[in-house]
Amino acid sequence: MHKPHIFFIMTDELRADALGFMGHPIVRTPHLDALAEDCAVFTNAYTNCPMCAPARTSLATGRYGFSHGVLDNGFAPIEDEQSLYEVMSRGGYHTINYGKIHFNTPGSFGFEEHYPRPGVQASVFGPDNQEALNRSVFHKNQGEISLVMHGVNAMRPEDTPDSIMTEAYVSRLDQLKDSDRPLFHRLSLLDPHTPYFPTEPYASMYAYSDMPLPASWNEDLRTKPLTNRYYYHARGFDRLTEEDYRQSIASYYGLITHVDDRVGQVIDKLKQLGLYDQSIIVFTSDHGSMMGEHGFIEKWGVMYEEVMKIPLMIKLPHSKYKGTYDDFAEIVDIMPTLLDAGGMAVPGRVQGRSLLPLLEKEEGAGKSEVFAHFFAGGLQTKPALMIRKGPWKLTWYPNQEDIHDRLLHDHYLKYTSMFRDDVVEGELYHLETDPQEMNNLFADPAYGAVRDELLSRLKTWQSEVTKISYEELEQPEYTVTGYQLMQADNMAKLQRLLRNEGIVKTLTRK
Repeated sequence: MHKPHIFFIMTDELRADALGFMGHPIVRTPHLDALAEDCAVFTNAYTNCPMCAPARTSLATGRYGFSHGVLDNGFAPIEDEQSLYEVMSRGGYHTINYGKIHFNTPGSFGFEEHYPRPGVQASVFGPDNQEALNRSVFHKNQGEISLVMHGVNAMRPEDTPDSIMTEAYVSRLDQLKDSDRPLFHRLSLLDPHTPYFPTEPYASMYAYSDMPLPASWNEDLRTKPLTNRYYYHARGFDRLTEEDYRQSIASYYGLITHVDDRVGQVIDKLKQLGLYDQSIIVFTSDHGSMMGEHGFIEKWGVMYEEVMKIPLMIKLPHSKYKGTYDDFAEIVDIMPTLLDAGGMAVPGRVQGRSLLPLLEKEEGAGKSEVFAHFFAGGLQTKPALMIRKGPWKLTWYPNQEDIHDRLLHDHYLKYTSMFRDDVVEGELYHLETDPQEMNNLFADPAYGAVRDELLSRLKTWQSEVTKISYEELEQPEYTVTGYQLMQADNMAKLQRLLRNEGIVKTLTRK
């Protein structure tokens, strides 16, 4: 049996609702909209962690973070974890990656060829040379992880790293079109991840004054968990203006249209070479992004729908299945789905489920629940957990009181009134009546039975999938990714600790 080529396009930090085919009234994504017409579009697809490395490792392994070991961006997978790309390669596929990987593995985790993003003039923290700095206009949040929130990148659009990677990916197809081996050819774009710093014409494509703000943008966060409130203040979102939020939204939308144009290049090339119809094409992202909801920009510390739901569309050969599917899907389901579609056996340890039986309308193929975690090892002592079941969504943030003790003594939030307020242990929302997650029912006695049932199921799931003794680890408080968790005032202390402390993280399988 001939195995179909697989062309896999992945973005970073692209939320599911910010696309034309998902009904967004403002963002222009004509190329993705056209592709969606030939795809199975999963409208309720969730990441299993709203953080890059854990989500990408779950996609690669088909396993949850409590099993593969990548709980946050500072951890590496368990040594014997196997990836989709390894299995594909053993099954005869030529596995190639262009762009971002972020698995924290010594090698490329099964890609036979890997071409990293080229050197950039601007990182998430801003332009990295004086010339680019002088020619750019941008604004950063004033707090931990001080990133570019909005601005105008002075580069030409064809010179951005994602444009260069796309051009290389597309050009390579001329060499690969007659390959004797089936292709797993992946393009991994960084956009629309921070910096929210598009080039022209994308920077001016959406007038910030026309950008509507979400109803929750200036919400009172006292009904939210302490972890959420901590990140809101520590990231400096309490110092952003209404104009900052609108400009961030406009910049983010510009990056999305930039991505759409890159996708258009790929699809046009596949059609030109006669590869489109008989191939599998996947488009997805590792997680979403907050755009003002509950006062947040980007991610970190929250598990609201905007950061948890991801775009996921799969075009099978000859567009066998088309249309929208509202059933739940998780990022761990992508691996078994592609192995199934490629005619290969799914490894027994995989925890995700192939979505093909769902597309084939097999009885009982759909999921009734999705799960996720969030963990920042330098701040939390236990991961936060999430379950979505039917219209209900519950998040649980254990041991939040430990945040205060883990802060360095000169952290500006330490010893403040925020840590004297009552700790809200979690969130409970009925998403059909409260889609913006503003009315937290977690402590409402009228919904105590719902809360307890979901919390019990969530803890059972965690117990079932935990294959690492993470509680025995020394938390990665002083790792090279510590800048993500600590305020910039303590960078010098962090650097001294890195030089003086030989902390090694190990994971053991149960």
